[in-house]
Amino acid sequence: MEKYEKIIESIEDPVVVLDRNGNILYMNQAGYILQSQLGTKNFKDLTTYPLQLEFVKKGMSVKGIFKEINNSRFLIDAFPYEKEGTTLLIRDITRFIELEELSKKEGLIITVSKLLSAIFHDMKGPVGGIKGAAQLLKEDIQDKELVDDILYETNRLENMINEITMVAKPIKLSKKMVNIHLVIDEAIKTLSRQFPDVTVERIYDPSIPDLYIDPDYMHRVLVNIIRNGMEAVEGKGKLTISTGISWDNIYSPKGNKVYIRIKDSGKGVPEEMVDKLFIPFVSTKKKGMGIGLSSSYKIVKEHGGVLRYIGNSTFEILLPIPERG
Repeated sequence: MEKYEKIIESIEDPVVVLDRNGNILYMNQAGYILQSQLGTKNFKDLTTYPLQLEFVKKGMSVKGIFKEINNSRFLIDAFPYEKEGTTLLIRDITRFIELEELSKKEGLIITVSKLLSAIFHDMKGPVGGIKGAAQLLKEDIQDKELVDDILYETNRLENMINEITMVAKPIKLSKKMVNIHLVIDEAIKTLSRQFPDVTVERIYDPSIPDLYIDPDYMHRVLVNIIRNGMEAVEGKGKLTISTGISWDNIYSPKGNKVYIRIKDSGKGVPEEMVDKLFIPFVSTKKKGMGIGLSSSYKIVKEHGGVLRYIGNSTFEILLPIPERG
């Protein structure tokens, strides 16, 4: 037995063994160090959290359980043994996430610098059109087509500016209890005339509760993602939109979020673009400005939710279920 204890003590990550009530039966040296760093109360919150999960209660192993304590972030693997308790392997991933976020920020600065140059280059088109039409208008003040051209190019510029400023613009939500299926249906209706040859299959879970959201902002998110899917199939394919209760191990381990999955019949997002999908001004489209997904990400996050690409041509939105008072 002493031999096995030495092996466990050699593990640099905390190993904690709990009984069914969350009391510590055994802990290696790394566990004691973490306990002293967090404090007894926070350490107890960290170690007992996995015991609340349904799968762990049923005696199933669960890996990659995410828990944040005092700005420190951890991944926990829980391994129930017989009916006596649970063994936890705890990894502190705080520094890893900080480095990842720093890397993304540095990459974002470089990306934005390059793409802002491209955006302003694109703006030269409508500006040049306005300038040319205005010069011709001086020669013939009665030419209404030139006025229309100026208005058209001005609208193009205005739309570009609105899309760009959306990234930094603060969001003020006006929330109310809403049936999310009605919001999805309205978003589909908004795009149906533009994409008449795209078939939309709805697989709705009628039992999901109403959500406390801003319907206008969420409509904008759904229109953005559904439009992307319809464009991905070049206007002649199939879109499947499904809803239900999420039991994601990290984001919804207690089943306290609703998922909305939007899957198209296209080729999916290129692998080299997956990590850049939600960065402003990065787009998979030749004529795209890369604003739609980044603004959608921001809106969903303001709702306390998650927007992500889960592969297989599928985007997923997770939104919190209101707590019953």
